[in-house]
Amino acid sequence: MIMRKNLKLALLVVFVLWLAYLVDLVVPVDLRLYGLRPHHLEGLWGIVCAPLLHANFSHLIANTGALFVLLIVSLAFSRRLTAVAVGVIMLLSGGLVWVFGRSNTIHIGASAIIFGLIGFLIFIGIFRRDWRALAVSGVIFFIYGGALFSLFYYLPGISWEGHAFGFLSGVLAAWWTKAEKQ
Repeated sequence: MIMRKNLKLALLVVFVLWLAYLVDLVVPVDLRLYGLRPHHLEGLWGIVCAPLLHANFSHLIANTGALFVLLIVSLAFSRRLTAVAVGVIMLLSGGLVWVFGRSNTIHIGASAIIFGLIGFLIFIGIFRRDWRALAVSGVIFFIYGGALFSLFYYLPGISWEGHAFGFLSGVLAAWWTKAEKQ
């Protein structure tokens, strides 16, 4: 029963990403312009909007699979802690990108949330030190640990800042929730 609810919630999140992408295709305004624009007051809306917006179909596909899997694992661990973690990741990583991101750029995509969930799920086991959390950490590190190498190099058109600050925000979310009940 709970797994079914987690599956529905993860599918709902993915559906919202796809819906935003489809709406962007049909409306006369390019919604991607509402992404996170560092150092611009109007870019602050991007903290909330950017994770919903994607540059193209392949960008959306890449984020859909990873986000879906990470949400399923995180929700199975704890629905409440996942909600806290995603909120912290979205607001903190978005705020850090807005403050420290490269000027004259627009950051879009769910990658900050994805890297944040990777950081959260890897470090929740380290900080909690219980067998269930450590098992989750090990599985996520095994599956997604290779993605962390992308934090050490810059690729044009990719929000390195979103990835890095998302991961850092996920680690901080794990630290802040380490003593909370699941």
